Amino acid sequence: MTNLSPIEAGSAGRLASLKPAAERETARGTTKPRRGDDRVEVSDAARFLAKMNAMPEVRSELVNEVRAQIADGSYDTPEKMDLAIDSMIEELG
Repeated sequence: MTNLSPIEAGSAGRLASLKPAAERETARGTTKPRRGDDRVEVSDAARFLAKMNAMPEVRSELVNEVRAQIADGSYDTPEKMDLAIDSMIEELG
């Protein structure tokens, strides 16, 4: 069995400073680390990809249906044109 004695105050030798690391003196002198030097830059490509990922999925069946209607001439109707014009006026409005 090992003989371990309890640690008492002062028996551990000199203890490290209880100051936060940013306030302790460095080995070279009294220079303290500065806060706020870290920086993150996000590229335009990363912003674009983030916007692309946030967009809803493409509904392929609807796109194919509209393409077929445009191809056979049945997509453009007076009602759809009126709705498109009204939407444009609201957006500008």
